Amino acid sequence: MSARRRRAAGPLTTLGAVVLLTVVLFAANSRIDPAASSAPLYPGTGGAGATTAPSAEPSAAPSAEPTDAAPAAPAALQAVYAGVTSGGEATIAMAVDGDAVAAYLCDGGALEAWLQGTVDGDTVTLTGRNGAGLTGSVTGGAVFGTVTTSSGLALPFSAAASQPPAGVYEARLTLDGLATRIGWAVLPDGTQVGVATVGGSKREAPPLDLDARTFEIDGSPGTAEAVAGTDTVVGG
Repeated sequence: MSARRRRAAGPLTTLGAVVLLTVVLFAANSRIDPAASSAPLYPGTGGAGATTAPSAEPSAAPSAEPTDAAPAAPAALQAVYAGVTSGGEATIAMAVDGDAVAAYLCDGGALEAWLQGTVDGDTVTLTGRNGAGLTGSVTGGAVFGTVTTSSGLALPFSAAASQPPAGVYEARLTLDGLATRIGWAVLPDGTQVGVATVGGSKREAPPLDLDARTFEIDGSPGTAEAVAGTDTVVGG
């Protein structure tokens, strides 16, 4: 064969090889499982060729704390003050609840005064029956002032902030058909001074068991209650 014929056969041979390769690839492709070719690229998305990523779960936005909320109201002051008059004539105790105050002054005999009022800042103002009253100021954990009895007797006093059993105690009952009211002013060491008013007659109060808050008067048992600053002790 001549050189010209050999040169012409080269391109024909190459073309034939290309055609044969194309046929083989086409046949192989037709045998591929069509279900596999339609599988999504991302679980949960559409068919073949889908390129959209799965949507992310929406994240909950953090709740914003209110910035203009009003501050919490402070707890109401609860305290007991107890002491004596400057000349030792009587004992006084008072209970404070927030701005409300109830107090009791007595000498264990005929002198007593139930008082009620308010504390405004450091000023204490109380009133009682028949012109009785108290004015004072809170200074350094104590109340200093003057208490006036219904007879017009003015008695300077001081009363310190005190822990139980200090306080004002009261009992009401009927004794031999007579309305009876008993009051006790108790100091921090348990010292108690009280007056029992039976009908219109006054006398020393019976001893009060400060743990059980019980007592006995003329053979009749009774129970006393601790007086709070918000209790009604005048006119009640």
